[in-house]
Amino acid sequence: MASIKNTAQKEQSVSIVNKNLPSFGTDKQLEASIGKQVRISRKNAGVTLQQLSKQSLLSPSMLSKIENGQISASLKTIQLICHALNISITSLFKQHDKDVEPTFIKSGNGLTIERAGSDESRHYQLLGHNVSGSLKVEPCLITVTSRDYDFPDFQHKGVEFIYMLKGEMDYYYGTEIYHFQKGDSIYFDSDKPHGPKKIISDECQFLTVICSNNSD
Repeated sequence: MASIKNTAQKEQSVSIVNKNLPSFGTDKQLEASIGKQVRISRKNAGVTLQQLSKQSLLSPSMLSKIENGQISASLKTIQLICHALNISITSLFKQHDKDVEPTFIKSGNGLTIERAGSDESRHYQLLGHNVSGSLKVEPCLITVTSRDYDFPDFQHKGVEFIYMLKGEMDYYYGTEIYHFQKGDSIYFDSDKPHGPKKIISDECQFLTVICSNNSD
């Protein structure tokens, strides 16, 4: 969920953890797609492999393997490349929108990310990320372990679905407040301010699915 507070923090809302990207399919379709986009972005910027190596602090041989789809780069590595080329991380995934196999995530193995206002008491696990044509879908498992956690306000394009898995909380949307317990859900246009208002139980866990236009 995108925050309307702390703009500088919002721009760095995704925490790049040092783990490999999940592979989609046996033919390394994702790796090949990312590598192609890295090469295109590098050439568009008029940068050689050696120059990119110096700017990203990655070896030319590693960069060459990434561009040729031979290895699965860690998210930290991708962050270094994108920072050196002054491009967004999501731009590398935009062309990977055809013949993508299902993303199967074992329990507890979602990609840990951070959003604005995150700390150790709020845990995000990204359960998939699909950008297909004009549609962008982000399912995320959120766990909150502190009643005193102060959520920022959220407001962004698209629609959102929330399903309560564990615990109890008050959730606001615009001027309305909804009391959530296990099994409750809500679906709404996410262009209005929204977010958890009060965490009532010691631990809350809920699933969010955000759908938006890829051009937003």
